[in-house]
Amino acid sequence: MKKDLSIKGIFSSSGLKDSMPDFEFRKEQTEMAEKVHSALWNSENLIIEAGTGVGKSLAYLIPAAIYSLENEKTVVISTETKALQNQLLKKDIPVVAKVLGTELKAEIALGANNYVCKRKLSQVITNGTFGPEMTDYLKEFYAWEKETETGIKSEYRGFASSDFWNRITRESDNCLGKDCPNFPVSYYFLEKEKWKKSNILIVNHHLLARHIAGDFKILPDFTNIIVDEAHNFPDILGKAFGKETSYEEILNLLNYIYTPEKKTGVFQKVRSEALQSEISKLSSTAHLKLVGFFNKLITQSPIGFSGSQRITKNLSLDEGALEDTLYDIADKLSISSKEYNRESENSSEKETSLELEMSAGRLKDTAEILESFRKNNDPELVVWLDSPDQRKEERFQTIHIQPLNPDKIVTDSFLPRLENITFTSATLSSGKKDFKFFRKNIGDIPADEVILNSPFHYEKNSLLYLPRSMRDPASQGDEFHADLIQLIPHLLDLTSGNTFVLFTSFKSLNTVYEAINEDSKYPLFSQSILGPENAKIEFLNTPNSVLFGVSTFWQGIDVKGDRLKSVIIAKLPFQPPGEPVLEAKIEEMKRANGNPFADVQLPHCILTLKQGFGRLIRSQTDTGIVSILDPRIQTKSYGRTILESLPAAKRVFSFKELRQEYEKLPKYI
Repeated sequence: MKKDLSIKGIFSSSGLKDSMPDFEFRKEQTEMAEKVHSALWNSENLIIEAGTGVGKSLAYLIPAAIYSLENEKTVVISTETKALQNQLLKKDIPVVAKVLGTELKAEIALGANNYVCKRKLSQVITNGTFGPEMTDYLKEFYAWEKETETGIKSEYRGFASSDFWNRITRESDNCLGKDCPNFPVSYYFLEKEKWKKSNILIVNHHLLARHIAGDFKILPDFTNIIVDEAHNFPDILGKAFGKETSYEEILNLLNYIYTPEKKTGVFQKVRSEALQSEISKLSSTAHLKLVGFFNKLITQSPIGFSGSQRITKNLSLDEGALEDTLYDIADKLSISSKEYNRESENSSEKETSLELEMSAGRLKDTAEILESFRKNNDPELVVWLDSPDQRKEERFQTIHIQPLNPDKIVTDSFLPRLENITFTSATLSSGKKDFKFFRKNIGDIPADEVILNSPFHYEKNSLLYLPRSMRDPASQGDEFHADLIQLIPHLLDLTSGNTFVLFTSFKSLNTVYEAINEDSKYPLFSQSILGPENAKIEFLNTPNSVLFGVSTFWQGIDVKGDRLKSVIIAKLPFQPPGEPVLEAKIEEMKRANGNPFADVQLPHCILTLKQGFGRLIRSQTDTGIVSILDPRIQTKSYGRTILESLPAAKRVFSFKELRQEYEKLPKYI
């Protein structure tokens, strides 16, 4: 009998059963697949929230594959996490191909700096600039490079220092492209050819954002895209259009061009002696002006600030002297680069032309940042300083510039290039179950809106613990931490560890961790100490353990079964009020007589909280406790709005009741 390849036929109780023996029919999954299918074929936009357990990956992959195969078009899938990218490529797409009974070409696109550049590697080996730390490992690396088909950094299992990778991986402005003798065998460009021929091209949000910010030159042309884990995409897009620079970064760039003490640098490759002399003099001047610029920055910025400090006025500083000098050097380097033939058969000729042009481009970009920062006259840009990082021995602040409203980037630049865009996530709605907050961040695009609830039985399988005895973290910070230190060990005892404890800051995490770690009955692993990846590995490999984490572990990590029986949320995840972009948005909204708390801060908190809550129940048979220890969820008027947005777990308010109800949770075999 011929296969029924309609969406309903594929997602029927028997349609996916042959390829997925454990497949369970979920009407929400079928509904989502039909919506995505309709949006693709009718060139319509879609915003769809699919609660945990809907099975949204297959719900969008199957219609995307059908559309691609029948129209011979690449459909792009953008995700935030590497875990989901790998799941799509290695687990879900093979299932889709089997269901459809056809070959399906799928690729993961990575940023250029993930690929070994054969030209740069050859230079490093020839010139011996690989660094002493690599001496004992170079042979092993070189053997791998001769065998690898992709040249992808993450596929190398041996030792290689970060400095070594920086020296040998591709840089977009340090590439000869088709003029490179290695072009026919370039890992990066061979991969790009595969991207063009794929049915499904998987990217991450950061690469997609850089593609948009880079005038759409990184990825192949496409007109249909599905943005999964879309709740964070607007923030990532805004940051991709942001720029930053620091004293150390500019100093290294100037030293690369001309080092006054040694009188060495790329300036020596300029053919004209007159230009060489001018560039060396200008570079010496720039070194002096650089120190003067940042010293004046200290005097004109707020005294004694730590963290981030927004700058709301233009600064006199050096009246543009440093940036003008950088522009002058850039112009002279650019002129000098044209004295060399980029298309020459002589490799040295090509290299020198590229090196001079690359240096000129980086100087020009830096000068533009300094000019924009100093003038600070664009209301659509947020300008701020970060205090020096003492761990890196930084002397001066770091300069940052970022667009205030990424929604304009979506509506003005991205959307006009597309036939269809679908945004999906388990958490897009907030408050009154609408997409008002998300829409504000991605622009007022015409789109169908759908909310599909989770098929999981939260009311039967989970508990929401809301203790009434906690003190207010906003007004009684030390007392609140004391309450956490007292209560959390009892919660860990209840589930014999197997817990995530989620914080909104490393300071709070460290305070609680240090207080209870020594006497804990269970292994505690701190993200602050181990880093996110090692903390996750230790947690997954250690029975009855506990993971202390911040933002990384509020989302994107999937732990099923008894390894995670409890999620403890210490504090409601409101953004820090001093965060520069948030501060600017609040001021903008106040000028428009809006309500920043209700329209920005609260919805953001709700979306993050829903993500944190979602770590607990990842399958039909998962059970456990979510504890929200911040009393404001009960004492403040906005608490009801937050609670209404969360899954329908049974609420309990005393530890005695919690212990009793936990024993009553279903026991699945």
